[in-house]
Amino acid sequence: MPDLVARGRGAFVRGILLLLPLAVTWVILRWLFRAVTAMTGPGAERLLGRMGIAPDSPAFPALSGVIALALTVGVVLLVGVVGGHYAGRRAWAALERVLMRAPLVRWFYGPARQIMDAFAAPGSGAFREVVLVEYPRIGLWALGFVTGPLPGVAPVPDNSDWIAVFLPTTPNPTSGYTIILPRSEAIPTRMSVDEGLKLIVSGGFIAPSGSGREDAAAAPALPHRP
Repeated sequence: MPDLVARGRGAFVRGILLLLPLAVTWVILRWLFRAVTAMTGPGAERLLGRMGIAPDSPAFPALSGVIALALTVGVVLLVGVVGGHYAGRRAWAALERVLMRAPLVRWFYGPARQIMDAFAAPGSGAFREVVLVEYPRIGLWALGFVTGPLPGVAPVPDNSDWIAVFLPTTPNPTSGYTIILPRSEAIPTRMSVDEGLKLIVSGGFIAPSGSGREDAAAAPALPHRP
């Protein structure tokens, strides 16, 4: 029975992980569909009017939705095609530079873009490794991702080996805290970035592949505190 419960729990969490990208995609597409419908409503009404379909016709809502859906798909395809070419990438980069200069927009767009880039490609180097840090107090350990070195940040004589660590929250890893600490206080783990993300999202239900194996005993030991 315990094994059956554990398998069911693991299957449930895996289902959430598989459905989460679909849910995010659905929310984005629904927002885009509504925006396109609001912008193209008058044009669709004129187009259908020329085809002899009046707004009070039973077929009008369905046909208007079809037009909005076709335009939504077209917008997504157009962005994808343009973004795949050199000129499109240059144009998108120019747009991002404009957004990053806007006083209010840059505060939200910049961090959101960096976080999404990090989670979209965990192996790209945005997250360098998975570590354990003593947070929020001594005796409690939090899982974090090293985002980069920060030499010269800490106001101490020897500050050449300080790092920034992102501590994500469960079950939404795109929010969290950034802490700065000496490299010596971040305990390395045997987990890959992908395994660390699964552990965070599942709340600990999905353990790393190395858990319970004999080589897990060789993992770095946590500091002993009296």
